[in-house]
Amino acid sequence: KLIGNASSCGNIKDDLEQLEKWEKTWLLKFNESKCKVLHLRLNEYTLNNNVLEVSGQEKDLGIIISDTLLWNDQIKQCVTKANQMICWILRNYTLREKSVMLRVYKALIRPHLEYGVQLWNPSPEHGNWSLILSLESVQRRFTRLIDGMGQL
Repeated sequence: KLIGNASSCGNIKDDLEQLEKWEKTWLLKFNESKCKVLHLRLNEYTLNNNVLEVSGQEKDLGIIISDTLLWNDQIKQCVTKANQMICWILRNYTLREKSVMLRVYKALIRPHLEYGVQLWNPSPEHGNWSLILSLESVQRRFTRLIDGMGQL
């Protein structure tokens, strides 16, 4: 839940109380050890009288979100997964024709680089050139594998 200002913190506590009521109504329990708080300001939240653990970074739907709102770890993870996929392709594909490799790139590598990019898109004006270059290096590395395109 997005909180726009500090005065809305009471709303979160109200929401947590609503969750506790929901638990009692439906006789289901939340696992408090899996509930974490990622916040930019220090507040303490409880669920069932247990203080929720504060986390510096959390992974949700495959995207790493940190309390500093920097996406360095997310981008490094994307680059790592894409490079691992390139190594897998090198081990398992012997055909390096342009049309085949283009389909392999679009199907197996590009999804790793583009997953959630709308959220963590690095913009060059914030000094993220090294992150942008690391993403582009994956494409350059794969391009060198294609027959006749290794010189590019």
